[in-house]
Amino acid sequence: MADINAFVGIPPEVIAAQAQREQDSVQCQTVQRYLSSNAADGPPPAMHGTLPPPPGFVGELAQFIYQQAPRPVPEVAIVGALGLIAGIAGRSWHIPGSGLNLYVVLVARSAVGKEAMHSGIAKIVAAAALRYPIASNFVDYSDFVSGPALLKVCLATPCFVNVAGEIGHKFLAMAVDKDASMRSLRKVLTTLYAKSGPEDVAGGMTYSNQESNVGSAKGVAFSLIGETTPSTFYESITDAMMRDGFMSRFCVVEYSGERPGKNRSPLQIPPQPLVDHIVAIITHANTAIATDRFQEVAFSADARSKLDSFEDECDAAIRAAGDDENQRQLWNRSHLKALRVAALLAVGEHYLSPIVTAEQAEWAITLMRHGIAAFEKRIRQGEVGEGSDGGREQKVLDLCREFILLPPEKLPGYLKDGAALQRVGIVPRKYLQQRTQRLAAFERHKRGHTGALDTAIRTAVTNGSLMEVKKDALVNQYAYFGQAFRVLALDR
Repeated sequence: MADINAFVGIPPEVIAAQAQREQDSVQCQTVQRYLSSNAADGPPPAMHGTLPPPPGFVGELAQFIYQQAPRPVPEVAIVGALGLIAGIAGRSWHIPGSGLNLYVVLVARSAVGKEAMHSGIAKIVAAAALRYPIASNFVDYSDFVSGPALLKVCLATPCFVNVAGEIGHKFLAMAVDKDASMRSLRKVLTTLYAKSGPEDVAGGMTYSNQESNVGSAKGVAFSLIGETTPSTFYESITDAMMRDGFMSRFCVVEYSGERPGKNRSPLQIPPQPLVDHIVAIITHANTAIATDRFQEVAFSADARSKLDSFEDECDAAIRAAGDDENQRQLWNRSHLKALRVAALLAVGEHYLSPIVTAEQAEWAITLMRHGIAAFEKRIRQGEVGEGSDGGREQKVLDLCREFILLPPEKLPGYLKDGAALQRVGIVPRKYLQQRTQRLAAFERHKRGHTGALDTAIRTAVTNGSLMEVKKDALVNQYAYFGQAFRVLALDR
């Protein structure tokens, strides 16, 4: 406390001014402590997972999103970082024939912390907007309900990322194909993906009601990231969505792990160097948009070599797929997506003169392979589209393996001695029936779910993988009165 005698003889206005200066000083120190500290009780968690973080500045964005998460998941952070940099840099920088916008879907089970993607981006943008209010224009959280609604926003804001919650429900609505608004949204999403380059023109929709007309604009870089659960997402995808190239525009990043432990020291404020750098990129991007300027991203010789080799790999995979459209679309546009991702990493690192390095190219390729592997597994298991006979047979065999390996507490209650059935490799048909009930490849089959399952089991029996168990043996030895099959071989 200040000595009251120290103020004797000093004019009141001087005392008041001194008090105000001291108060301002205290407030300033408080703000500085707030900005330099993240209110953490200990060191934030290190980022590690099956998918490595991207190199350079985009990796730093991912690191913050990861460390601010209540339950950190690397894949969640990576999708958030990619979406944010694409939303900022998608239009002003480009590669030959294409802008740098991205469509990315994060697929993970419920209650693992997917919402950290939203909160992490929001914290970075809020910190940047304190320095440069325009920053908030590059991120949008709207739920677009039709194609024209999306186009109108794109024409007003030619470069941004839409951060969508539970995007799987939107896919379900678009898959039904009965709602005109959803049909138009799917069409516009399909079209906008390729309209971010300097010479591309997006928009242009004319209606009988002139007030509904939508104009056109040069170079619209619309990016989209969203999160969803595996069942909602994969069950929503139809063969038509694969065939027409809609799904090939999306990077799929899947997290198949368990619910992570709680982050006891979550960061609250982005590090100042990170904020300074992203504000510089945003400032440059906004100036380029205002003056209609575009900058091409260069590739180092090593990066170009790696990406060319990946293009050859994609071409070979498409040829090998033959008439299987699902397999063909897995690899279609993968090279283009890798180019865009690698270029975004380069912009994040050196936005004034971006040159893709070998490390950045390699990470972009790794991201593509990660998504392809996850999607291919789902196709093989009959969880995507109408599926194939071979895919449904393989799914039945996978479920047979699943039943045999079930822990005792997970065995169905309708079995009197499920462990005995497991020991001799017998699988009840009822288990297969229940486990395939919601799978698109069975539910959407022209013969219905039961017919599709019958065909898959019959094919497995014909191929020597399964054998039906006689009824009397099931009843007498295992007290089971339903149909069941003995597993003869699971490896194909």
